[in-house]
Amino acid sequence: MDTNRLTLTGVVAELEALRYTPAGVPLVGLRIRHESQQIEAGAARRVNVEMAAVAIGEMAQRISALPSGSRISVEGFLARKSQQSYQIVLHICSLKTV
Repeated sequence: MDTNRLTLTGVVAELEALRYTPAGVPLVGLRIRHESQQIEAGAARRVNVEMAAVAIGEMAQRISALPSGSRISVEGFLARKSQQSYQIVLHICSLKTV
């Protein structure tokens, strides 16, 4: 299996309402805002990014209880938003508040 893991620390910039799939599984969408300084080609670079993310099941319930602006560290995998889209979404598998 090829590796597809991403760890991201940031703040909850936007949190959608908790909803349920037709099968009754909880699902929540959110945007995570990340700001940091990274080294690229030997030079410091300021990085600002917002990443679309989704959580399903028990993780969705945990995330939906977070207040907007919460600082979090998440780990998960990247996938297409849908089969017809090339937009990427982070599917959250683990969460820590920091």
